[in-house]
Amino acid sequence: MLLAVLRHPLRFLFIDPWARIDARDRSARVGKVSARTATLVTCLTAALMLVTLRFLVMDPTFQGQVAQGTIDAAYALSQPLGAWLDPYHRLLLSLAWVAGSVTCYFVLPALVVRLVFGLKLSDFYLTPRQYLQHLPFYALLFLPVGLAVLGVAQTPGFQAHYPFYDHADGWQDQVVWELGYALQFFGLEFFFRGFMLRGVVAELGAMGVMVMMIPYTMIHFGKPLPECLGAILSGLVLGTLAMDTKSIWGGVTIHVAVAWLMDAAALYLKAHAAS
Repeated sequence: MLLAVLRHPLRFLFIDPWARIDARDRSARVGKVSARTATLVTCLTAALMLVTLRFLVMDPTFQGQVAQGTIDAAYALSQPLGAWLDPYHRLLLSLAWVAGSVTCYFVLPALVVRLVFGLKLSDFYLTPRQYLQHLPFYALLFLPVGLAVLGVAQTPGFQAHYPFYDHADGWQDQVVWELGYALQFFGLEFFFRGFMLRGVVAELGAMGVMVMMIPYTMIHFGKPLPECLGAILSGLVLGTLAMDTKSIWGGVTIHVAVAWLMDAAALYLKAHAAS
């Protein structure tokens, strides 16, 4: 497999997989609805979820209300519980973003899958069918990205954005944050590489990857330029792999590994500079 990638990268990454996808997955229906209706529902749902993320979930006021509401609820249940949770207000702000992201990326699209399409979530690339046999290829994909992260970690642009959670009072809340961060990436991969791709493949075939890649790139606006440009390529590669293998788990693995490496590099440099 790795030799084939090195010899004919475009054929291995795009040409052959897209031909397989078009021959195998284009059809007249997606569960209970027609292929065209599924495409319309998928695109409209995706647009609404992205608007909700931008104007509600990412709103600091919303995050503050969720965080303070959680603390107030804890005090109402138990004074000691509220007193224990109170110092973690900043962590709760970040976890409010995680909860909102998972709701928009996974929970609400999953309801569309079940109630509108009448399909199982496993039909939307949640099975690890070919994930394990492609692990060497995912490792090959991660290697240059990981090296690039280490290469840019000392630049001002990188250090201005990472670590994403920069208020840890100890290792406990940092671990909680990193687990929540990973959960958000699961939701993101399901949304872009599962829900969107499976929802449009019957009508658009492999060209659904191009439809997904545009909003996926746009959610990186505001991050460093290399990360935005990398999102174009990663969107195409991970989207093609998810469609071809019918599994999002390779993308989840790479996304979480890169995110944790970014945070680890930023935290290391921050600690080194303080010492």
